[in-house]
Amino acid sequence: MLLVVDDDKFQRDVLALQLASLGWDSICLAASGAEALAHFEQHGTRIQAIIADLSMPEMDGLVLMRHLAQRGYRAGIILLSGMHQEILHSAASLASAHGLNILGVLTKPCTPEQLQALLADLQRPGAVTRSVTSEQALTPERLKQALAANEFVPWYQPKTDIHTGKTVGVEVLARWPTATGPMIGPVEFVPALEAAGLADELFFAITHQVVTDMRQWRAQRLDITAAINMSMDTAHNLAVPERLRRIVADAGLQPSDFIIEVTESRLMAERSLALETLTRLSLMGFVLSIDDFGTGYSSLVQLIDLPFRELKIDASFVQRADTEPKALAVLRIAVMLGVNLGMSVIAEGVETAGQLEFLRKCGGSIVQGYYIARPMPFAACTEWLLRNAAPL
Repeated sequence: MLLVVDDDKFQRDVLALQLASLGWDSICLAASGAEALAHFEQHGTRIQAIIADLSMPEMDGLVLMRHLAQRGYRAGIILLSGMHQEILHSAASLASAHGLNILGVLTKPCTPEQLQALLADLQRPGAVTRSVTSEQALTPERLKQALAANEFVPWYQPKTDIHTGKTVGVEVLARWPTATGPMIGPVEFVPALEAAGLADELFFAITHQVVTDMRQWRAQRLDITAAINMSMDTAHNLAVPERLRRIVADAGLQPSDFIIEVTESRLMAERSLALETLTRLSLMGFVLSIDDFGTGYSSLVQLIDLPFRELKIDASFVQRADTEPKALAVLRIAVMLGVNLGMSVIAEGVETAGQLEFLRKCGGSIVQGYYIARPMPFAACTEWLLRNAAPL
């Protein structure tokens, strides 16, 4: 089910027709933020995405997002407006700060193709549904059961050297398939695991599987690195470095085969503990990467104080650089900063040949994104790696 929120009846009707043409036959229409909240109270988790105008009387789109966040809304949001692009993107940033899942922003009038691109990953009407609700799946007891049964699995997204075209590594992305087919996304299960105090268990459950997969790739003469995301909750555990070192050594691999990615926006919490853990990992030979660079408030401090060897530029800067001069300037400066610090610079979210060429001219090192390859399970990624050994 989709919920369209717009105070203009003509705009609501147009959007409803466009969505119907894309195969969505379950659409709710709301003329105000208050009406949208009433629909949410009635339908709850059945709503897969909300398409909301920003400029509305009484309760505008910004206030609506705050109310949705307070009510625990976790599905997708698409923001629509006839306002300037900078206002749209500021609204998207606010929504992300609320913890909402922003699928994208669109300027009025939008096309069916634009809507389709943002809704492409959502489950269509008539598709197989989950056997349990998210609320049931995300209880601490269910999460512990899933960890014990190794239900969380790694998927892999290749990373390519921008100058040679050689595949140099993969990023590890945790996935949770359900018995009926659809997956519960990390945007749902990672916060739930952290809240339940199970972040370490997820990290090591995924790491054990990645180590096994890496051994198979080595046997096939695929010399690549694997980048594993580490929660700040896990970085605060001082026992993690030694445990990780043993896992890698027991598999006959080297710490340098692995990149540990930490999200920049969370680094300042309990900083002394994170500083010790991350520095010890670096001493052992693991490569440290600062992820989502540019989205936090203390980026330069982290680059100075922590032994990072890799800088990952957040996908939003890459994708917005095509249309926004400010994002273009930030992207160029971030690449230059990483290069001048002697770091590998990885650009996430590369989706077009133009973005790839721009990053090449800027001096970027490595790229990943849908233009290169989508995330894949182990078997599919192995086939991709063997098939794409030659430069782009």
